[in-house]
Amino acid sequence: MGSWAEGIAVREANVFAADDGYFVNAEFDLELTPALEEALSRGVSLTFQVSLDVIEPRWYWFDKEVGTLRQERRISFNPLTRAYRFSIGSLYLSFNSLQDALQSLARLNRVRIGGPGSLRKGGHYEARLQMKLDVAQLPKPFQVDALSSNEWNLTSRPLTWKIAP
Repeated sequence: MGSWAEGIAVREANVFAADDGYFVNAEFDLELTPALEEALSRGVSLTFQVSLDVIEPRWYWFDKEVGTLRQERRISFNPLTRAYRFSIGSLYLSFNSLQDALQSLARLNRVRIGGPGSLRKGGHYEARLQMKLDVAQLPKPFQVDALSSNEWNLTSRPLTWKIAP
């Protein structure tokens, strides 16, 4: 992807069908700013929101949403154990390095977005994927910093692509 600094960028994404529904695989390039890395090393948890919308464009009416994903992904550091923790809901993984934890945070693998009949064969759909740091979940003093500094605002550009099952 050429020269790339800290931030979030969608590297690749695809929606695919399986017997039990429709799923997404995606990979993000994710690099923390120095301010976020320091906050994390001091025990501040960072929460990221991943959103995916699959819509069926309709010329005669509003677009129809046929698949959706809203996922909260959190990364934290425990200074006592010197371990990083990546979690989605109550599921979590522990890592010895920040790089390994970020790699897990930045990868969606077979995440369900719809049931078996949610997209019809021959239909034309549009998918839109984005990841961002949820600054509203930072401690209050950091939220104030986020208002005045770009170092606290990490958001990927939305990736939009066509799907034709």
